[in-house]
Amino acid sequence: MPVAPSPAQVAAGPPTPFVSVLAVTGLGEIRAGDDLGVLLAQALRPLAPQDGDVLCISTKIVSKALGLRVDAERRDEAIRSAAVRTVARRLHTRVVTSVVQIPSGPVMAAAGVDSSNAPDGPLLLPEDPDACARLLREQLVAALGVELGVLLTDTSSRVWRVGVGDIALGAAGVAALQDLRGGVDADGRQLTVTVRNLADELAAAADLVKGKSSGVPAALVRGVPSATAADVPARELSRTGAEDWFRRPSLESVWVALGLSAEQEPIARMSPEPAEERILRALAVAAVPRQGQARSTAVARLGTHADGRPHIVVDAAEGSPAALIHAATLAERIRTALGAESLSTALPEISVEISLPDHQEDLP
Repeated sequence: MPVAPSPAQVAAGPPTPFVSVLAVTGLGEIRAGDDLGVLLAQALRPLAPQDGDVLCISTKIVSKALGLRVDAERRDEAIRSAAVRTVARRLHTRVVTSVVQIPSGPVMAAAGVDSSNAPDGPLLLPEDPDACARLLREQLVAALGVELGVLLTDTSSRVWRVGVGDIALGAAGVAALQDLRGGVDADGRQLTVTVRNLADELAAAADLVKGKSSGVPAALVRGVPSATAADVPARELSRTGAEDWFRRPSLESVWVALGLSAEQEPIARMSPEPAEERILRALAVAAVPRQGQARSTAVARLGTHADGRPHIVVDAAEGSPAALIHAATLAERIRTALGAESLSTALPEISVEISLPDHQEDLP
């Protein structure tokens, strides 16, 4: 993984007293076919760009210039086409949001397909944002005569964090990752694990002066030491493949372990779900046979005890060994599916019992 030189290898230079984030104004509405490099160079000249500056550009205007639009009715199809893999699907009112990995590496809701500030139809992300950033940087360095870095940014949420912030999808001429290992902290202790994601920090800082409602799609970040000391593509920022610690959320991970295909997986809601809804989903998941196996001859029933506690009975089709195996297997699949539903919010205590044909009575 290429990273910027560590402090132990290259001196970072004297710190600056402050960092500036300058809004890039005057771009106007970007249309398909516009020469974005020329327009950005014109808009940047009043800011007197300097060596070491980093230009953060909303990826949306790159998509507009490239004509990466899709008809609104084809939005779902476009998301499926852009997905390398589906991580999760969540239901909000009647809208299903797919969280997918896109070709350039990041995992994003709706594959980054965005309808905000897109009056002519939803916009797709460029397939190779790093290549787009490189091309723009080459144009800007040639036009302005300064060695600046370029980031393409977009809004994204973070695992375990509420809200969204800008991250870097494409990078050129930027020390997107800075390896701090081998240096020391303020107390003189050696740093052994810290690799700073500088690109995302720059993207988030830039978003303070641009954003969805301001009409400012780019910002220049100035005064960050060693920001352009290396050239690390944004593709290196995505923890996917073997390094992905969270390849599937908890529910989906268990469903995969139970043998469900992506097409067979149910869709959980974004908002909290009542216990009965989650229990019924667990029963439905457990009833799906593994590929190549026949559907179980056993049937599960949900009811309640006299004290109101939920109670599940698995009815064996008959008393043969094969039927009992089917019933026991279904009961264990139900317990596993219920366990998955309890990972985020605990379900009430639920008993799961097997009933033989001679004892199949109504639930109390």
